[in-house]
Amino acid sequence: MLAILVLSLSGVAGCNPSPPRKGKIVGSSMSPTLRGAHYAIDCLGCGIQFSCDPEQADERATLICPNCGSTAERDRWKMTAADPVSVLPDSKIRRWDIIAFERDRSTGTTPNYELMTKRVVGLPGESIEFENGNVFANQVLISKPIEIQKQMRILVCDSKFQSAPSLNWPLTPENRWEFNNGQFQMRTPPIPGKFAWLDFDYQKNYFQTEASTGSPALEDFYGYNQSLSRKLNRMDEVFVELNIRLNGGTLGWRFGNQTELYEFRINEALSEIQILVGEPNGTPNALLHRANISAALNDVQQKPIQIEFSSFDRVLRVAVNGTELWTYPLDPAGVPITQTILSFGGNSDVVKIDRIRIWRDLYYFDADAAKPPQKRAIAGFFVIGDNVPLSHDSRHWKQPGVAIENVKGKVIFQ
Repeated sequence: MLAILVLSLSGVAGCNPSPPRKGKIVGSSMSPTLRGAHYAIDCLGCGIQFSCDPEQADERATLICPNCGSTAERDRWKMTAADPVSVLPDSKIRRWDIIAFERDRSTGTTPNYELMTKRVVGLPGESIEFENGNVFANQVLISKPIEIQKQMRILVCDSKFQSAPSLNWPLTPENRWEFNNGQFQMRTPPIPGKFAWLDFDYQKNYFQTEASTGSPALEDFYGYNQSLSRKLNRMDEVFVELNIRLNGGTLGWRFGNQTELYEFRINEALSEIQILVGEPNGTPNALLHRANISAALNDVQQKPIQIEFSSFDRVLRVAVNGTELWTYPLDPAGVPITQTILSFGGNSDVVKIDRIRIWRDLYYFDADAAKPPQKRAIAGFFVIGDNVPLSHDSRHWKQPGVAIENVKGKVIFQ
């Protein structure tokens, strides 16, 4: 599956430097970042809008909302125009840029001015391989900056949009949490000195041939690909955004897998962050990091505090109100994931959580996932579509690199 960029002819000649050329996306290999013509569906269960590839959707009578699992009949599907983009010629190309290029320059562009569109994963001269969903260049794990992560992340769950009852957020008398007036808040205060924890329960909101068992781990499912049958990959690389009101209390959240568990605490009264580590079946108590964060909390007053946490590319990152406070590289190799742990808590009923959004990273794999990881030395740019399971790209081509002279420019969003 390809993502083709169809360029308009207006404003192409007579300017120096070359102006951007406008175009539109055809195909689904860069979805959901860049979408061709697609169905937009307003979910009746939770109210969120999601999109789907028409070619796959038309094979089904109903679609499943990836946020809440509700079904949508055909009368809810609205055909929507392709995403408009521009190509910026004469751009310096960096890793993670989306580029427009000719696959074979000797053939030139096709009569309707079509170019291929993919994301740059490897640079000329590098040796590229994939392991546990991540990219290694010259045997070094490549980590995306947080702003690039925001461009590439895939939404898993948004607490603003919930069905009733929500299976993602089990609210029980034991955990003390409830959802009222669009906020998570506690019914009763926790035991003094203790946290009340609300677990995120990942739901497999897709068509399944058989019921799954065991504690679920996050998976690399695309809601855009409703009819694609394949083995899903388990993963623990998440991006979490919290909008909270501490009101003098302390917020906590936990992240981990079957081998390790990290606990993060933000104490507004002390203007402090603490990070603890331990085993998944216990309470983390080994102090990993402590820091004053008064500068990040300045002038918050009654406004919600925004907390961002990421584990993309085996690096833990924490940002508060847009200020990145802490990074911590994990073992680059990692382990095969069987469980993904995410919990949110507070030490007082004054702590309110306005919104929780959870995204996942892209999971990269070789064209033949059954074979051991392949190492490729490339002469040009190594490119992959963001819709990794559907994209036909450098992983499949006999000559995987895109020659620099074939690149027509960087694709920018309109």
